[in-house]
Amino acid sequence: MFLFRCYRSVPFNIFRYNYNIYCCKSNCLQSFGTLLMTVSLTLSLANVIRLPRMVFLYGGGTFLVSYLTVAIVFGVPLLFLEITLGQFCQQGTTKLWRAVPLLKGVGFVKVLASVLLAAYYPIIMALSLFYGSRSIIGSIPFPECSNSISFYQGVSSNSINSDQCLQQTFIKPPHLSWQWIVMDILLILLIWIIAAISLIKNSKSYRTVALLVVPATFITIGVLLVKGLNANQKGLEILLDIQWDTLWKLDIWYHAIVQFLFTTHLGFGNITTCAGRLYSKSNPFWTSVMLTVVSIVVGVCSVSIVTMWIYDIQIQAGEKLFNTSAISEVWFLTFVYELTVKGILSDMWAALVYTLVFLSGFLSLIAAIYTAIVGLSVETKEKWKWWILTCMVCFIGFLVGVLCLLPENLQAVHLLDEYIIGRMVVTSTVLELIAFVWIYGMESLSNDFEFVLGYKLCFVWKFVWLSTPILFMVFEFWSLFVMPLTESDYSSQDSMWLYVIGWIIYLFMWSMIIGIAVWQISAQVDYNFSQKFLSTIKPARNWGPVDPIYRHCWVQWKKQYQVTGERDFTLRRRGTKDYTHSIKRGKHAAPPGTAYSVSPTSLDRTSSCYSIDGGRGPSHQRSSDKHSQQQQQQQQQQNLHQYHYNHAMADQRRWIAAEPKNSGGTSINYM
Repeated sequence: MFLFRCYRSVPFNIFRYNYNIYCCKSNCLQSFGTLLMTVSLTLSLANVIRLPRMVFLYGGGTFLVSYLTVAIVFGVPLLFLEITLGQFCQQGTTKLWRAVPLLKGVGFVKVLASVLLAAYYPIIMALSLFYGSRSIIGSIPFPECSNSISFYQGVSSNSINSDQCLQQTFIKPPHLSWQWIVMDILLILLIWIIAAISLIKNSKSYRTVALLVVPATFITIGVLLVKGLNANQKGLEILLDIQWDTLWKLDIWYHAIVQFLFTTHLGFGNITTCAGRLYSKSNPFWTSVMLTVVSIVVGVCSVSIVTMWIYDIQIQAGEKLFNTSAISEVWFLTFVYELTVKGILSDMWAALVYTLVFLSGFLSLIAAIYTAIVGLSVETKEKWKWWILTCMVCFIGFLVGVLCLLPENLQAVHLLDEYIIGRMVVTSTVLELIAFVWIYGMESLSNDFEFVLGYKLCFVWKFVWLSTPILFMVFEFWSLFVMPLTESDYSSQDSMWLYVIGWIIYLFMWSMIIGIAVWQISAQVDYNFSQKFLSTIKPARNWGPVDPIYRHCWVQWKKQYQVTGERDFTLRRRGTKDYTHSIKRGKHAAPPGTAYSVSPTSLDRTSSCYSIDGGRGPSHQRSSDKHSQQQQQQQQQQNLHQYHYNHAMADQRRWIAAEPKNSGGTSINYM
C-alpha cells in the first residue's frame, strides 16, 4: 500500500514541480521582455545621431553640460508623471484628455508628432542600409565618387568630399537620375514592410522585436565604445573644453530642452501609451529612474565615440573639425564614410556603425508607429482590426517619407527635425503640465497618483511639475520672437517655400488644439458659454481607469477621501505585481475593525473591495496540505474578483443610465 501511494503521488508531484518551473521561466522571460521594451525607448536615433550633432553644433562640451543638467533635473519627474498617468488611464495618449476635455487636441498633436517623426526616420535608416551594404561588399569609396579620392594622399584639390558624394548618389535629384530615387523608395518601402510585420500582432510582436533588437543594439554600442577607447582616449579632451560664459545663452538651453524631449520621447505620447499597455505593472518611479539613467549613458557613449573619431581624423589626416554648416541630419553617416575612405576605419567597422544606426532607428520607428496605431484604435472604438490600422499607418508614413525625399539636400528632413517637431513636443509638454497640474488640480492629481502608487507623493514632485511649464514657456516664447524659423548656416540653404511650410504646420498645430477645444465647448449641454467652458475644464464622467474593477476601486477610494479625508493605503496598486504578491503573502488586509476589513467567514459575501484575509482562517491553520491551501486562496481571490466585477458592472449601468440621451454629450466609452 505504501509503495502504491508513492507511485500515485510521484507523477503528480513531478508534474506540479515541472509546472512551477515552467511558470517561473515564463514569468521571468515576460519580465525580461518588459524590461527590454522599456529600455528600447532610450536606444533611439535621437541618442545615437541627433545628440552628437547638437553637441558639436552648439558648443561641444558646453552643450553637453546643459543637456545633462536638463536631463537630471527634469528627466525623472516628467517621466514619472507620464508613466503614472499612462498606467492610471490605460488607454494611450488621446483618451488621457478626458481629465481636461478642453485640451483634447494636445493628444492628437502628440500623435501627429509621432507620425512626422516616423516619416523621416526611415530616410536615415535607408541611407544607413545603403552605406552599410556598400561597406560589406567593400566598395567604399563609391565608384561614383572614387575618381578623385586617394586612400594615401587624402582628398586632393579636385576631389569630392563625403557630402558632395552623397549629393551625387543617394539624394541626387530625380530629374538628374531616376535610378537613385527608385532605389531610395525601394529601401524605404522595405523598412516600412519590416516595421508593419513587427507590429502586425499588437503588443506580442512588439515584445518579440524588443527581445531580439535591444540586446543587439546594446552589444553594438559596447563594441564601438571599446573600439574608440582602444584607438585614442585623448579625444575625450574635446568634451572637457567647456566655455562656462556661454552657458548664459538661452539658445543653448532651448536646444538642450528640445534634445531632452527627443531623447526621452516626452511629448510624443510614446511613454503614456507604452506605460498603459506594455509595462502597466512596473513601478513608475524606478522605471523613470531607469529610463533617465540609461538614456544619459547611451547618449554620453554615442558622443564619446564620435569625439574620439574626430580626434583621430584631426591627428592622422591633419584636418580641423568640419564647419558647423556641414553638420546636417545625416552628417554622422557621411562622417563614417569619410573615416573609411581615409583608412581610419575598416569596412567592417563602418558596417557595424551603420548597423547601429539602423537598429536604433528601427526601435524609434516602431515606438512612434505603435503610438499612432493605438491612438487610432482607441478613437475608432476598435471598429478596425489591428492589422488593418497597422498597414494603413505604415502606408501613410511611407508616402510622407517619399515626399520628404523630393526637396534637394534633405531640407525637408532638416525642417521637420530641428524646428517643426521640436516646437510641437515643447508645446505639447507645456500644455500637458498646465492641463493636469494647474487645471485638473494638484490635489486631484496627487490623489490619483497615490491610489496607483500606494503612498503619498513627495513635495519635490509637485514643485517640479508646477514650475516646469513656466520655465518651458519662457524658452518657447523667446524662441518664437527672437530665433527665426531657421537660423544656422546650414539651414540658410533652404528654399523659401520650406520656411512657409514650416510655419503652416506649426500654425496648423495650434489650429488643431483650438478647433478641438471649440468643438468640445459646443458639445456640452449647458445654458451659456461660460457654463459650457467650465464643463470642459472638469473631468468627464468616463474619466478614470478603463478596467471596470480598477475603476470601481478608484471610485470607492475617492468617496472615502471626500467623506473622511483619509486615504486607505492598504490598497496597494490593485491589478499590479505588488498587489498580486501582497495577496499571495497574505499582507493585503485592512486593519481590523475598519470599514474595509473582511472577516474570514464572510469572504464569500464580501462587503468591501479593499482587503481580504489572505487565507489565514481556521480552516487554513488546521490544513497541512499546501495544495489545498492554494486552492482555497485561489477560490477567495475569485470570490473577491467576482465581487469587484459585480459592483463595477452595477456602477457602469448606473453611469450609462444617467448619461443624457440625444444631448450631444459624450457617451461613456470603456474602449
